[in-house]
Formats: sequence, structure tokens, C-alpha cells
Amino acid sequence: MLLEQEDGTFVLNTASPRHVPVWKQCLHVFCCLVSLPLYFLMTVSSQFPITLDLLMTIILTELNRFVNERRRQKSYKFDNLDASPIREKEDWLRWELNVEKTAPRLDCMAAVVGWREHPDLFHRALESYKVAQGCTFILVGIDGDEIEDQDMVDVFNKATVIHLDEPLGEIAERTRAKLVAIRQQDEQPMDDADIDKMVMQHLIQLARNILDQHRLTIGGGSYDGIRHLCIRQRHMHKKGIMFSTFVFSLVIADILGIEFLWSSDSDTIVFPDSLSRTIDTIAADPNIGGASSGLVVHNGDETRITRLAATVYWGELYLTRSTTAATATSDCQSGPSTVFRLSALPNILVPWYLQTIMGKRMIINEDRHLTTNLLLRGWGVVYASDVLTATDTPTTMNKWLKQQLRWARATHIESLLMPKVYLKTNPLLFFGMAKREVGPVLAAVAVVHYLITSRSLVPFSSRDIGMRLLFGIVYNVLRNPDRLGTSGWAARKWVLPGILFYYIPLPAVHVWSMLTLTADGWGTAMRAEGETAPKPSGAAQPKNDMGFFIVWMGILAAATAKCLGHHHGLGSLHTGLLMMSCISLVVLVAWRVTKIKA
Repeated sequence: MLLEQEDGTFVLNTASPRHVPVWKQCLHVFCCLVSLPLYFLMTVSSQFPITLDLLMTIILTELNRFVNERRRQKSYKFDNLDASPIREKEDWLRWELNVEKTAPRLDCMAAVVGWREHPDLFHRALESYKVAQGCTFILVGIDGDEIEDQDMVDVFNKATVIHLDEPLGEIAERTRAKLVAIRQQDEQPMDDADIDKMVMQHLIQLARNILDQHRLTIGGGSYDGIRHLCIRQRHMHKKGIMFSTFVFSLVIADILGIEFLWSSDSDTIVFPDSLSRTIDTIAADPNIGGASSGLVVHNGDETRITRLAATVYWGELYLTRSTTAATATSDCQSGPSTVFRLSALPNILVPWYLQTIMGKRMIINEDRHLTTNLLLRGWGVVYASDVLTATDTPTTMNKWLKQQLRWARATHIESLLMPKVYLKTNPLLFFGMAKREVGPVLAAVAVVHYLITSRSLVPFSSRDIGMRLLFGIVYNVLRNPDRLGTSGWAARKWVLPGILFYYIPLPAVHVWSMLTLTADGWGTAMRAEGETAPKPSGAAQPKNDMGFFIVWMGILAAATAKCLGHHHGLGSLHTGLLMMSCISLVVLVAWRVTKIKA
């Protein structure tokens, strides 16, 4: 990419992370400590704290869109350079030489990973890349080499297929252990970064040798090189196939001279400008290492659950993901729609893959931990909220809750167990984390406290909640790039139920995910017919894994009935009967809803 100098010339942009000096890290800590009391005083002193919080979020969301557009305009500036003959000959020759040597390369390659995806959906996903602007190469990673995995290979039948005898993740783990053992034996100092670098160099050379063994010509002219490649390996987990795919992507991108990698899933459908506009958001800033686009749901009309989920993406994701993104500190690059600057990946892939929490290897937080590693090393991460990509959402309540649990566990791990990231980033990241982590816990405690003591722990205002809902819906209608599909206004009848669908289980999901932090089950089934996700080795699966939700709904029903009884002046006996009736009804409905797994 090009950067404009003071004299008006353009030079090659060498991407590198920001260096954060010690004094600035201390300033970040101070700002983190004072931000929460200031926010608490500001909201508590208001009669409408929830609405005020929403207005602050809207301001940050608009700021994020403004900053992203400025970045895009900066990247477009090269296209509008003045080439008029008024220039003196010497200046013209210098300009022409500079353009020739440093012409921007905004093309990218796409890496798509999956396991036993439904062939029709996988076909739709791959077809969408045919019209994706700027995509010059597609690499597909299939996590499985059994007969059942052949369907995905058949869909991609026009591509060369490489079978990896051993997943690169296992090779990385074994190689690193050997290097550590050698250094310990020779009593050499341990430098984790140096060891990880040696492991990555070995893997890149190994991937290059594999491509050479298959005598593949990557890229080249219009027709003399392949533009599609499929790799497959023994089934592990999503993190395992992502790691292998990323390593091969580094080699292929180096051959093609490509600077950006689009990473996505096998159930994700891209729009023509999904890749190009997301890349344009980061291309002009050499300190930004990654970005992700906004998400919509492409199967929103499949079931009632998917309709509700579509409104959650529309009403909540757009706002919450934008909160910290204005300062290039987005804390999660969504797996279905992520762009990486390839120069940022080599130093983070090995520590990302080998992450352990409480002595246990983690496989559920692949997207968030990639983002955390970028932020820890000084790279910026942005959220292109006005760019859309279509993803798949669970079709039943059971699958939806399991997905929310998995995401919540990943959020807790990266937010609470990686405190060093707040030294290197804008305090807005800490502020957003604190709100996200404390809010649902406070809500759960407040409900239980009222049920036990009949006293409110926090002030409750129906007007505040009503204004928050009204302002949120109006803002999304006016500014959200997602128009809720082709249904338009008909789909918006699901907005209010969708808000309840998201917020009612949220405290239970939040607290239960904290209590089961290291659980690593994927929960959701693959789309291939008859497929279900296998249990992780050594992991015990509870008989009723939705019990936490059923218990929470019973508690919430009891607290609501108690509040209604007091409001209407019912006696203790009648209030108790109302509570028992509500508990029985709500628990039965919750059990029936979560029982449906197919």
C-alpha cells in the first residue's frame, strides 16, 4: 500500500504494529481505573441510565463509521492522483517511477474452512466468491478425511486436493517441544518468541515443500497457474484446520505477492463488496493488522428461532461490536468475515494455536484469541460495520443457547484472563469489557436478590427501558446497513420478540459460561445430514446440558410473579400460588423448547 509523504510523493507502506511506550501503558492503566467510576456516577445520576448508555453507544458507533470512511478515502486517494502534463519533466519521471514500483496491491486470497458442511450450502458459499471483488485465490481447508467428508471435496471438485498426512498443528506442537528440550539440555535461555519463530519457519518451509511435491504452479499468468486449492487433514477441530490453512496461506500469498487474507467459514456467503470494502478499511493504515465486517443471517426464514436470531444480529451486534472499534481496538474478529494483514500472522499463529488456560489447551476461542494476539503486539483491529457478510445461525433454541455459551466462554477467557492487552490498547477496550462482563452478572444478582428479599438491588424504570427500546429500534431502522432481508417491514415484527429472546437468557448464559469456563464442546451440529458434533475426548457431557437455562427461567418467573403480586396488593398465599403457577408453566415451556435438538 502507498503512504503520502509531506512532499506529495507516495512511498511503499511497510506495515508494522504500533510501539506502546511504558509511559503510555501507565496512562492506559490510569484511564481504565477512572473510567468506571466516572461512568457509574454519570449513569446513576440520570433518571434514564440505560437510555444514556445507548446514546453513548450510538455516538461511538457513528464515530466508528466516520473513522472507517476516512481510512477508505485515504486508500482511494492513490486512484485520484493528478497525472496532468503540467508537472515538470523531472517530477513526472519521479512520479511515474514511484507508481511503477509501489502500485498498490489490494487483491486478497480467501481461506474457507469447514467440517461436513451440507453440500448445497457449501456450494452456495463457494459460488459467492466468483463475484467477490478482489479475490484472486481460494484455499479451502476441510477438517476430516473420512468417507463422510468426501461430500465437501466433491463440491470443490475442480480444485487440486492435497491430503496432509499429519495436521500442521500437531507438527508445531511436537517441534516446539523438541526445541524447548534442546535449550533446556544445553542450558540456553528460553525465549518464547524466538522459539515460536523457529517453529513457524519450519512449518512454512514444510508447506512450501508439500506444494513443490505436488508440482503446483500458483498464480502466474491468466491461465497457467491454479487459483483454487483444497487441503484436508484428519478431523481435529476448527482451530486445527484454521492453523494448517493459515500456514499454507502465508506461502501462497508470498508467491502471489498478496498482502491480505480473507478468512471465513464453509457456511458463509459473501457479497460482491464484502472482501474489497473490508480490506479498504485497513489498507491505508500500516498499523492495523485485521478487520471484520458486519454480519447478517442468510437462513433467517428457516425457523422461528432463526427469525429471532436475525433480529439479534440486526439490533445488538451492529451496536455492541462498534463500541470499541473507533479506536482500532475491536476485541473480536468474527470467524465468518475476517481480514488479516498477512505480515501480522507469522508471529502470532504458534502462540495462538498452543494457548492453554489453567493447564488445558483451548479450542473454542479461536476468533477472539487471534484478535487478542494482534492487540497484544500493537496491531490495530477494526470493525467495518457498514460492510455485510451473510452467515448461518442455529435453527433451534438448544443449538442457539449452546452457541451463545461457547461465545461467552471465549469472551470471558480473553476479557478476564488476558489483562496485558489493556496496557497496549486504548482504555475504551477495558471500558467495553467491563460493561459487558459486569452487566449480566448484576442483572442475575438483582433478580435473585429481589426473589429472596423482596427489595430491589438496582433502580428499575419502565420508562427508561421503553425509551431505550424505542431509540435503539429507530436508530437501527435509520442507520443499520442490514435491512432485515427482503421481507422489509414484515420482518420487523420480530424485532421486539428478538430483543426479549436475546436479553432474557443473557444473565444465565453469562454466569453459567463463567462457571464452566474450560468446557470445550462445540455443541452445535454440522449441517450435513445426520451429523452431530462428537464429544471432545475425555470430556463428560451432562445429561441435561440446558438445565441452567430451565433453572434461570424458573427463577425469573418466580421473581416476576412476586413483583406482580406485590404490585396488585395480593396476599402472601395468593402471591405464593401465583409464583408456583408461573414457575410450573415457564419451566415446562423452557424444557419443551430446549428439548428440540434436531
